Amino acid sequence: FDAGPRSLSTAFRAVSQMAETPRPLSDPRYRAGVRLRRGGRFEAAANLLAEVLTLATEGAPDERQLDPALAPLYYEYGVALVGVAREAAAAEEDAEAAPSPKRRRLAGEAGGEEDVDDDDDEENADDAAVAWQLVDQARCLFLEAGDRAAAARCAEQLAGLAVDQRKWADAVAEFSLGVEFYDAAADLDIEDRVHHLSCVAGLAAALGAHFAESPAADVAVNVDGRPEVVVAAAEVADRCAAHARDAERGLNALLGELAAARATLDAARKRDLCALAVEVSHAKEVATGLAAPAPAPG
Repeated sequence: FDAGPRSLSTAFRAVSQMAETPRPLSDPRYRAGVRLRRGGRFEAAANLLAEVLTLATEGAPDERQLDPALAPLYYEYGVALVGVAREAAAAEEDAEAAPSPKRRRLAGEAGGEEDVDDDDDEENADDAAVAWQLVDQARCLFLEAGDRAAAARCAEQLAGLAVDQRKWADAVAEFSLGVEFYDAAADLDIEDRVHHLSCVAGLAAALGAHFAESPAADVAVNVDGRPEVVVAAAEVADRCAAHARDAERGLNALLGELAAARATLDAARKRDLCALAVEVSHAKEVATGLAAPAPAPG
């Protein structure tokens, strides 16, 4: 009769192990967080997704915390925090222009508006920094899983965060990675192609912004404490123009294919295409408006 207890014990251990295995993407809070994030309710989304990530990783060994299956969770939480940081930054700008009664009341409770502003700035910076870490971690895990299109989405988000902070070199580097990942991905659907072209247009605009601020400077990023040149100063204007042209050609080709196929697009896809058209138009304006490089002394 010894087989019975051993079988029960083995079954109990198996069930216990299954219970301990995290299934965060099946968690209703994860699905709700994703819906909230896509609906623009970033603070609520971040709170839910933080709970799910904590449950999935707290006290877990490194291999479980860095399981590629968790990549979507890291991504969604990071993007939600990007939204939180952007909303807070926009609120700060509005408050500087015309402080609301609520903000004045909060400032008074805190002992002065300047103190509140300082605290808000630090909190916004913290949200942005954590968002960067989360999305960057998601990118590493997506690449480990071989999903280059998803890794490209991460690069696009990081580039947008760099643009928010006017870190043009970082934006150029991240948009470049996004373009590279999309170029290497196979069988891009319409949504991926829109994001691909958005990266190309964003790359052109970021190069143009860098040139406008520092026309004689290389585009360089910090790698292990040392500057690494991404684009030489002499090539920035030409690269900007080339990427703007590529974005325009790509958009025209995509619209032509959709028209020829008589594709039926839902409202969200139409909004994405309209937003892409605006981005491409902006990239063209930036490229056209660049001042010609000064002639070499003679």
